[in-house]
Amino acid sequence: MLRAIDEIGARRELGDRLAEGSRRLAHEIGHDAIDFAPQVKGLEIPGYEPRALQTMALGFAVGTRGADHNRSGAYEADFLPEVDRRNIQARDAHRAVETEDKAALMDSLILCKFLRGVFTDLMAEGAEMLRLVTGWDVSADELRTTAARIVAAKKLFNIHAGWQPSEDTLPKRFLDTPLTGDPLAVLSSERLGELVAAYNTTRGWTPEGWITAEVAEGLGLGEWWEAGCEGFEECENGV
Repeated sequence: MLRAIDEIGARRELGDRLAEGSRRLAHEIGHDAIDFAPQVKGLEIPGYEPRALQTMALGFAVGTRGADHNRSGAYEADFLPEVDRRNIQARDAHRAVETEDKAALMDSLILCKFLRGVFTDLMAEGAEMLRLVTGWDVSADELRTTAARIVAAKKLFNIHAGWQPSEDTLPKRFLDTPLTGDPLAVLSSERLGELVAAYNTTRGWTPEGWITAEVAEGLGLGEWWEAGCEGFEECENGV
């Protein structure tokens, strides 16, 4: 591993291929290597085991940037006493939405994610901080809508670039196979599909993950939606 780091930095020998990321290398290797590559949408999975942290698994799967724990802090929900992190239910999908919105807002307020535990109500306290610094009269509900708009805008960008629902998943190595040493930590592909659909409907999108014109308009993204999706059927086929 230490040698690989040097070779990646110098783009020397195998490092030249590893530098392009595990997805590209897996496609180059072929032979179903993509099923093993630990990535989502080309971004490598960070140090969280998705089978044992299944709210985080959902956050990884639906992330517009891929498996990014800074864009989705859903692992926070996995450690709540009312959540079974090895067997989360569709009703828990809203927790992934909430942590993703909080992350989007913290990025916009330019706050370090390590401050997330400081706030009792990020939306309300964020509005007050923004008022004190800028003089803007902003409410918690406005910030909540802003966070949802940010996430939807990123999703619309992906849709315009050709995103398909099949991309909102995890590598097969993490699905239907129990975690070694923890037989209760198993995430079926069927369950992940249910969670993704629940996440999408919680956001007001279609179960497959398409953003409708009505939702886009409600978030102030109507013109952008129309620019890339003259008809909803066109979006279903990719743009």
